[in-house]
Amino acid sequence: QHYFIQSNLSVGWAMASIAPLGIAAILGLSAYMFPSQVVRLRSLIVFILGHIFYNLLKTSKQPEILGNGKLKEVLAEGSAVLNDTYYPTPWCVGPHFHSLSRVIVQHVPEMTLKREYVPTPDGGQFALDWLVEEGPDDDPVQPIVMVVPGITGGSHNNYVRQLMVNGQANKCRTLVFNNRGCSYSKLLTTRLYSGSNTEDMSLAISTISSRYPHAPITILAVSLGGMITTHYLASEQGMASNVKAACIISSPWNAFGTYHSISQPVHHVLYEKYLLGKLKKMVQTHEHLFQDSKYDYKHMMKATSLKEWDDRYTSRAFGYKGWEDYYADGHSFKKLPNLRIPTLIISAEDDPISPADHLPFAEVKNNPNLAMVLTKTGGHIGFLEGWCPTGPAWLNRVVEDFVKIMISSDFLSPSEKKELMNGGV
Repeated sequence: QHYFIQSNLSVGWAMASIAPLGIAAILGLSAYMFPSQVVRLRSLIVFILGHIFYNLLKTSKQPEILGNGKLKEVLAEGSAVLNDTYYPTPWCVGPHFHSLSRVIVQHVPEMTLKREYVPTPDGGQFALDWLVEEGPDDDPVQPIVMVVPGITGGSHNNYVRQLMVNGQANKCRTLVFNNRGCSYSKLLTTRLYSGSNTEDMSLAISTISSRYPHAPITILAVSLGGMITTHYLASEQGMASNVKAACIISSPWNAFGTYHSISQPVHHVLYEKYLLGKLKKMVQTHEHLFQDSKYDYKHMMKATSLKEWDDRYTSRAFGYKGWEDYYADGHSFKKLPNLRIPTLIISAEDDPISPADHLPFAEVKNNPNLAMVLTKTGGHIGFLEGWCPTGPAWLNRVVEDFVKIMISSDFLSPSEKKELMNGGV
């Protein structure tokens, strides 16, 4: 199945482009029509501009690269982006502007995708969306980049497609692993997905590897996709797979910490209600599957928080006693000591969903296969730059460098590769 999505320029682009002219026009018109209000208006504008410049001074820093192994060294030496200052979008004052503006302003790259449905042993299915490239597709060792989206994301989202472009730019065979029911895929059973279950990802990797057994795979995983990926890479199947590198972006590491943060009043309104609504819509679209199932459909749909949803649905679907049992098992930071491949973690200190006080600093320090890039600002999957951030984010420049370094033949010597796979260099 081929499908093509045409994206339009965002309204946000136009607003951002005319903002300076708008300010000048407002000042001039106000001075002529309402002279008594000019001082007040000018004071407000000076305050706003001052706040913007103060924010730039506070957040425009070279990102920290944390870690104690070979990966940190090669990133510090080989990535020009990480050796330069990150200048965030000036008007993105605070994490919410980054997180929400990315959704509204950043455009969706045009591309043609070929959808492949993979049947699962329980009678369900998930979708792999392959980027269709011009020319021959017969190189058996061409590196592969697989993007794993966030909780309700898929190949239609702007951040997912921007990551696909990063794979394409490095001449990689690129695809998206869509969780069940995501990206307009059809559910065949009542089972969706969870942050700790890796069965579908394991099947996706084995399906890819059976077709391209000699091709190295790099995973680019975002948010909940990062949780699933971390659990997978720490498993026996993950360690024995063709996955040779991973980049985990804006991922929650402590499930309890994430829930505490996202349930705060402002975060609940901006993020939790939206994500919960997307999950409910996914189930409503397949209501006939849930009506005569083991789940109390009406009780599920009355959930007002992700915790209630996980207690009424996710925990029951995946064999947990309740939401607390599920969250305790979902802590992905506990899996990091077992990772045996180069894995880059990208996070912002002000991420409202993955708060800085729950980032895995100790695990990164103690596992030489890990490195963390940490910025002062960036929000959740934001990391915007430039006055009009409609194109790739700063994040994408980092990811593109990372993929380039990982697929290069001189990243590690044969002896270093062997040592890395046996427990770290």
